[in-house]
Amino acid sequence: MKTYNTHQRKALIDFLQAHSKEAFTVEEIVEKMSGGGISQSTAYRLMTKLVEDGLVHRSVKGNSRSFVYQYVNSEKCDGHLHMKCTDCGKVYHLDHSVTALIQNDIKESTHFEIDSHTMLLGKCGNCK
Repeated sequence: MKTYNTHQRKALIDFLQAHSKEAFTVEEIVEKMSGGGISQSTAYRLMTKLVEDGLVHRSVKGNSRSFVYQYVNSEKCDGHLHMKCTDCGKVYHLDHSVTALIQNDIKESTHFEIDSHTMLLGKCGNCK
């Protein structure tokens, strides 16, 4: 299916890229983009497509039923571990060298191989 690069899609991607270290609900995105000409229904539709395309990561916000979304550059997102805050839902990318150290240590001590798509759960500095 062809992806149309509408001004709403571009504005949404621009916003997410500018705030790539943060995770937001769709409602928060629409609120923060007020004046950006994007409705909540359009944001949900676009966000679904951006997740499918690998540009955005979707995760559960804490213990709620809400989802948060965070921009990821899919080219830079492969080959390393991720950490997710169980309170705010923010996803952190571990450096490739740190990922390799963790993977090697686990493999040597337990003979268990973890893949680079593993999500480590915990609390970030803001939420702890």
